[in-house]
Amino acid sequence: MARSHRQRYREIARVLSRNGMYATAAQAGLARWLPASGSGRVDPRHDDDIRPEILAQTFHELGTTFIKLGQMLAMRRDLLPAEYVEALGTLVDDVPPVPVAELETVVEEDLGRPVGEVFARFDPVPLASASIGQVHTAALPDGREVVVKIRKPGVVEQVERDLEILADLSAHLARNSRRVRDLGLNDLVAEFSRSLRAELTYPTEAHALEDFREFFSDDERVLVPWVHWETSGPRVLTMQRLGGLHVDDVAGLDAAGIDRPRLARECADLLLRTVFEKGDFHADPHAGNLFVQPDGALGVIDFGMVGHLGEDLRRHLVTLVLGVYLHDDGLVADALIALAPPQGELDRRRLQRDAARVVATLRRQALADVSFGEVAARLLDMVHSHRLALPGDVVLLLRMLTITDGLGRTLDPTFHLTHALDPYARRLLLDSLTPEEVADRLRGQALAALRLGRELPGHLRRLLERLESGSVDVHVRAAELDPLLARVERMSDRIVAGMLEAALIGGGARMLAANKDDLGPWGRPVLYGGSAALGLMAAYLAWTGRPRHRPR
Repeated sequence: MARSHRQRYREIARVLSRNGMYATAAQAGLARWLPASGSGRVDPRHDDDIRPEILAQTFHELGTTFIKLGQMLAMRRDLLPAEYVEALGTLVDDVPPVPVAELETVVEEDLGRPVGEVFARFDPVPLASASIGQVHTAALPDGREVVVKIRKPGVVEQVERDLEILADLSAHLARNSRRVRDLGLNDLVAEFSRSLRAELTYPTEAHALEDFREFFSDDERVLVPWVHWETSGPRVLTMQRLGGLHVDDVAGLDAAGIDRPRLARECADLLLRTVFEKGDFHADPHAGNLFVQPDGALGVIDFGMVGHLGEDLRRHLVTLVLGVYLHDDGLVADALIALAPPQGELDRRRLQRDAARVVATLRRQALADVSFGEVAARLLDMVHSHRLALPGDVVLLLRMLTITDGLGRTLDPTFHLTHALDPYARRLLLDSLTPEEVADRLRGQALAALRLGRELPGHLRRLLERLESGSVDVHVRAAELDPLLARVERMSDRIVAGMLEAALIGGGARMLAANKDDLGPWGRPVLYGGSAALGLMAAYLAWTGRPRHRPR
């Protein structure tokens, strides 16, 4: 073990013991590093009772990597109780700037030329300073204004060391603490490590900028900075400097004559378009990253945090939001399960009762008074309570939607996110009813039926053999047969409908082909009528084939 690693282990053990987290240190494999004064107080059989403010303080004392881990956990209300989320939300990644001479050395090493040759002007006073990078304003030789993001020296080595140690600590904790194991810390740390390593690599952000700039290239009301590749490298990112008013500067917007309700709608549409048309989205669209130009156009910066959502997740999310605002607790429960599969046994009835309570609470409020942040918090509490596994990108999206809703309400008190979501929900619904989508679903149902038909005889034979040998005890209550009988009845209905549809397709096609001249003026009505009947049957099969989740 390298000396720097041993020192870091010892430092982490010292911070944990100073904050009274002796059992946690032992469970994390740090018992040998504990100070002598604390080693006698270790009882690894019991979890520490860690207060939220102590946990946040511990992350802060452990520095950059742990602060960022705490910030990530602050977005996971689906995993942590609200009081811990709030405490970790106070962690700020804001550190004193490093001397500009050190950053000039980084620029020269990355670009092969001194700063004075690369830029016509370079402001030594930083525009912003964070734990990983520092931002300065500058001008290119052709006079264009840019901002230059420079990675601080030694950060990669420090973060990589901490990520290795963090993976080791989380593995020990998962083995020794059931509470931590249930939290899924190993997967969280792996996801966090991927995200932080991407943040360390500036070309990743540069390509995201180019990607979003291309996506909005046909929309003159959206500006995404261009990247100046000739003065960018692994540790240096040079991009267009966007000016304008911060999007939450209400007084400034009013003085400039900007139509705020229209701006609220355009902000929401800009962000939702990326989710539902592109699949990638800006995961941190706070007011500091959005600038309003004099003509009302929107400038968007900082693509260091980008989320991705597949088509199925997008559809489930819209279903969930619509279920909440339509006060349909069954729809809410089904969408939640589709978005976040259960980690263990699921009490479906209890989940729907909780969904009904959320819906009932929201029903008592006027739609305009219900913020998406309130809805998201209640849904995440349900996810936490029922141990549903919510994907990290969905958490990022819920956070983005919460920020978008709050921003819209700041600009226009009558704004509501569901109004902005409505056209995308309609489009998703219509897309799901296209002939191609219906055909895909029918094909999937046919393959499932074929697999069942092939495997069923073998399963039945083995079951009968076990029944004959007396090795199976069966206890059945009449009430338990109802769901099974209902399912068999639905399957038989679907089989009959599928056979009828197949017969109609084959027979109808042959009839039209053979009698197209004899049908005369009736040909078109027969064709339209047959198409309508086939469409209705396809819709029936698609609807009855949707996933249904029942209590286990």
